[in-house]
Amino acid sequence: PVIRVNFSKLRGLRVAMPSEILGPVEQYLGVPYAMPPTGQRRFQVPEPPASWPGIRNATQFAPVCPQYLEDRLLLTDMLPVWFTANLDTVASYVHEQSEDCLYLNIYVPTEEDAHDDTGLKPVMVYIHGGSYVEGTGNMIDGSILASYGNVIVVTVNYRLGVLGFLSTGDQAAKGNYGLLDQIQALRWVKENIQAFNGDPERVTIFGSGAGASCVSLLTLSHYSEVLFRIVLARTGRKLGQPYIFMYVCM
Repeated sequence: PVIRVNFSKLRGLRVAMPSEILGPVEQYLGVPYAMPPTGQRRFQVPEPPASWPGIRNATQFAPVCPQYLEDRLLLTDMLPVWFTANLDTVASYVHEQSEDCLYLNIYVPTEEDAHDDTGLKPVMVYIHGGSYVEGTGNMIDGSILASYGNVIVVTVNYRLGVLGFLSTGDQAAKGNYGLLDQIQALRWVKENIQAFNGDPERVTIFGSGAGASCVSLLTLSHYSEVLFRIVLARTGRKLGQPYIFMYVCM
């Protein structure tokens, strides 16, 4: 399938699900939602992406944002196997790293929704956790949720650690660039998701751990107030006391 976004075109791939009760899903991987935050753009607010000529191949993940995972070897020696069993899997996803990492992945169900007169599907944007220093949206395969729930799932990479959250306390580096990346990703979704048959007025953001903290903080920002309607946060919340909360923007 080929989709037109931002005056450019994307080619995705159609993937069959492992169960006969689930319909196929179209995947669009490594889609740029901002200009590369390198060179003069390092420690700067993210800028909208430039268009590209021809058709961009969106069938493979893009590199993840720089992070350090060497401590996993120490964890393997110190902790039980059941706790560390997935560390090698995590490491395989973050092996290819680059400061040019502001990309998102889109999972689109192919099933028609007979109960929706608009023909547009709700959208769920996942913000990954990792204590603000590690992780990637690439690790979360949104295919099953997209097919089972008949919703469009979007996963996002954002700047981490020093590059994403360092503040010098002055105008040189104000900080919170990781949060600003998330807002830029939501702007991209708002502007382009209808090309994937998604409803820009029915966007839910959700996450766990540091991702839950991020979506909680996004409810406080006037920069993001029109970019989503519902927030689902599990653990890592920045607001209130409940272990799990849901916030609906009216």
